[in-house]
Amino acid sequence: MAQRLSNILTEAGTNELEVLVFELNDGFYGVNVAKVREIIASVELTEFPESHEAVRGVFKLREHVLPLVDLRRFFSMTPAESEEHTRIIVTEFNNTRTGFLVDNIDRIHRVSWTDVGDVPSVNAEEDTAITGVLNIDDRIILMLDFERVAFSIAGITKLDDAAPEASNIDRSRISVLLADDSAMMRRMLSDSMTQAGFKDVIVAHDGAEAWDKINQALNDGRLPDVIVTDIEMPKMDGLYLTRSIKEHDRLKHLPVIVFSSLVSDDNLKKCKSVGADRQLTKPELPGLVHIIDDLIGQMGSTTTTQPASTAEPATV
Repeated sequence: MAQRLSNILTEAGTNELEVLVFELNDGFYGVNVAKVREIIASVELTEFPESHEAVRGVFKLREHVLPLVDLRRFFSMTPAESEEHTRIIVTEFNNTRTGFLVDNIDRIHRVSWTDVGDVPSVNAEEDTAITGVLNIDDRIILMLDFERVAFSIAGITKLDDAAPEASNIDRSRISVLLADDSAMMRRMLSDSMTQAGFKDVIVAHDGAEAWDKINQALNDGRLPDVIVTDIEMPKMDGLYLTRSIKEHDRLKHLPVIVFSSLVSDDNLKKCKSVGADRQLTKPELPGLVHIIDDLIGQMGSTTTTQPASTAEPATV
């Protein structure tokens, strides 16, 4: 049995998403439908030596060979007593397809990113695979960061070295605001961009925090030179953030780069429809740095200021 999922997201920039809810160890978890290609029931596995302990093996799905990640193993949960209802969620992000084994599939819910609450502080580890919490039909749904799971299995702890310094751009004078809900990605991006020569890197945990920081910067008369935003973020997603910037008279000149694992052909159209200046798939950091250099070079300036006395507060 295979269930094909299309990207049934609403119009770009509405701050809504479709969440596929699934079961794991008697709990309920969610993943953005935009990352899901299809759902299948069973596959013939081939053992893959020296792989991560959570990888059961690899399987062929039409023309692709995919790894199968057992999420119970990844989270050190007890093995399932029965795998009668298990399903494989086939995802595609970062230009890679992966199968994730779950206990059962519940259903798809359409929600607003504003409905996704913060992750409770239950331990000292900020870098968690849970990025948000939903309350649907009196059930707690934990939003799972499949990207972090994939990065952990692949052993990725840092991004590739950024591009060498551009001859005509002084990156130390460029202010970059990064919006990403993944603590791991924020850390890797900040570290890598600092090593590339950027001295003023501002981070935001989600689109709403980024919007607040931009609003405050507008009032202070010192806007960032460029915005780099993920798409998937609680409270306010990157598409809604981009549309809000581009529809504001005093902000629409700000370059916005969408840097996301979700930059598929369909999402590229959505990025363009909300006014994004460029789009790039994670984790192409050298490409991101080159794009920033190019956009700043086109602007002919490394600072963007707005007198505080005439600044118009940004509203959504």
